[in-house]
Amino acid sequence: MGGNKYCAAMTKRRWRGLAAAAWVLVAVACSAVMHWTMRRESMDRAEERLVSMCEERARMLQEQFGVTVNHVHAIAILIATFNYDKSPSAIDQDTFAKYTARTSFERPLLNGVAYAQRVFHHEREMFESQQGWIMNTMQREPAPPQVEYAPVIFSQDTVSYLARIDMMSGEEDRENILRARTTGKAVLTNPFRLLGSNHLGVVLTFAVYRPDLPADASVEQRVEATIGYLGGAFDVESLVENLLSKLAGNQDIVVNVYDVTNASEAMVLYGPSSSDERVPFLHVSMLDFGDPFRRHEMRCRYRQKLPMQWSAITNPLGTFVIWMLLGYSIAAAYSRYDKVTEDCRKMEELKTQAEAADVAKSQFLATVSHEIRTPMNGVLGMLDMLLGTDLTMTQKDYAQTAQMCGRALITLINDVLDRAKIEAGKLELEAVPFDLRSLMDDVISLFSSKSREKCIELAVFVCDNVPKDVLGDPWRFRQILTNLVGNAVKVSNHLWYLVSSHYNFE
Repeated sequence: MGGNKYCAAMTKRRWRGLAAAAWVLVAVACSAVMHWTMRRESMDRAEERLVSMCEERARMLQEQFGVTVNHVHAIAILIATFNYDKSPSAIDQDTFAKYTARTSFERPLLNGVAYAQRVFHHEREMFESQQGWIMNTMQREPAPPQVEYAPVIFSQDTVSYLARIDMMSGEEDRENILRARTTGKAVLTNPFRLLGSNHLGVVLTFAVYRPDLPADASVEQRVEATIGYLGGAFDVESLVENLLSKLAGNQDIVVNVYDVTNASEAMVLYGPSSSDERVPFLHVSMLDFGDPFRRHEMRCRYRQKLPMQWSAITNPLGTFVIWMLLGYSIAAAYSRYDKVTEDCRKMEELKTQAEAADVAKSQFLATVSHEIRTPMNGVLGMLDMLLGTDLTMTQKDYAQTAQMCGRALITLINDVLDRAKIEAGKLELEAVPFDLRSLMDDVISLFSSKSREKCIELAVFVCDNVPKDVLGDPWRFRQILTNLVGNAVKVSNHLWYLVSSHYNFE
């Protein structure tokens, strides 16, 4: 029995340990999930912020570039209107230089503007005689014969070194000119270091057409209607730097602008050539500068690694503590329940043992009392016989005293036997006729002396409808009435008591 209880206790303890370990694992898992979720939300917000800032910068860069291209387009219209097919031309070098210098504030990102006229080979001799100079290459040598030329006839003072140079003599410039006149849009070169500022920039080339060119002209019509080319050195680095200085959050992110026409070898237009790859989040915004043959993009990333938010640490930690406190409360409740259960079990065992001991005691007393009553009845019988003989007064008094003590002892023995019978549920009441009035008078007379000492008056009243002889157990009735009157006299301070008896017809 003890071994089974020990095994059951050990099994319960083992399961409690497993449950506690599982509870801790669940708490850790919930805290980890909360930390990961909050960290993920923080990273998502940071990524959304980076995307928003990068897209805003890309949009503004495109808008400012478009404004500059529009101003160049306006100069192209001006030249087509006042220079083409005009003899003499309304525009000369001085006029062009003064105009571009006074309107340079509208093109702050262009270092200078130059206009190259389209000249065919059969027109070269006449063109050079009219201008009074010969066309040169980039190396300041006479331009070799070719189908057509693009000598610079007007230039802003900042790029006056381009005067007389045939822009078709350079391979990259020639490709840009051909692309510009076929597309009708501004085209860009590869990035390079600009003279003077040493900033990264590109050359913007824009074809100038005759005023009568239709809006829906074909490629052949655009090539045939080309009268010259406008070009300018575009300072991309200054443009982006000026843009970023006007926007908030510039200190938080690193911006790079790339020419990705050749996807395998991206060329930097702005920003550091290398960046910390450990910094998370890289957003790429495509840039449309109007050149259909070139692709540009803006890449944005955070300058530093994002710090972890305190809420992503404190909230999961608080959740873990709450889980632990809840688990401790549950464990304490179960422990308390087990203790109370064990105490109740022990109390039940003690109660059972006490009841068994009480029953054993009662049985023992009943057995002993029964064994004592048999010889005691013999003693009382012999005393009765002794009193029937001739005795002196002293002997008779002694015998009566012994008889009275024996009867008292028999009474005690009967009480013990009655108690044992009551506990065993086997008490049987007698049903014999007895005089109720006489019995009640006898009981009251037993307390006459004590009632006089306490100045209490005792009286008995029996109704007339109560018969003289009643059927019952006179001994039990005497015990009950004696106990009631004795308790009343002992503990009460009333001046009188009335013991009454009534007969109820049912």
